[in-house]
Amino acid sequence: MIQVKSQSQYAEHIKKQYRSSACGPVTVSVILDFWGRAHTANELYKKLGTTKIGLFRWMMVWRLRKLLGNSWHITSSNRIDKVIQELDLGHPVAAKFDKYFTLRFFAKPLYTYHWVVLTGYKIQDGHIYLFFHDHGSPGRKSTLRRAAFEQEAGVLRFVLLSPKKPPL
Repeated sequence: MIQVKSQSQYAEHIKKQYRSSACGPVTVSVILDFWGRAHTANELYKKLGTTKIGLFRWMMVWRLRKLLGNSWHITSSNRIDKVIQELDLGHPVAAKFDKYFTLRFFAKPLYTYHWVVLTGYKIQDGHIYLFFHDHGSPGRKSTLRRAAFEQEAGVLRFVLLSPKKPPL
């Protein structure tokens, strides 16, 4: 399990008007903090182009490339093998549950539209289980959770984000 400093998107330091849609900026903030690049969720909310309905994956990738530059690997992926490869390298992964833009309107995923930080996985009896920090809810801190990939695969999308030369 990759150790990250989880955050709640409903914490006191997150601007009140951002809280309900701050899961994307909080996800990026947690991952950048892991890599030693401190950016607050409040700062990232604007820099990443987050809206009241959240943060689109293409916008996250595009804005992160502008913010971090060519010294970072930043790419979107729908492939679990790439995600597992990143996790095996010790790199946390941004994951988005999204039943709307995946056109899975009648699906019943764990979340309908929510960014989380993947920190590990387990393969058990041929099934992949993903471990992630969920960023909390009003009155509850972020929690480490687990989801069966095959149940959520239709709505999960990923952003792989790491420096080209990781710090020592």
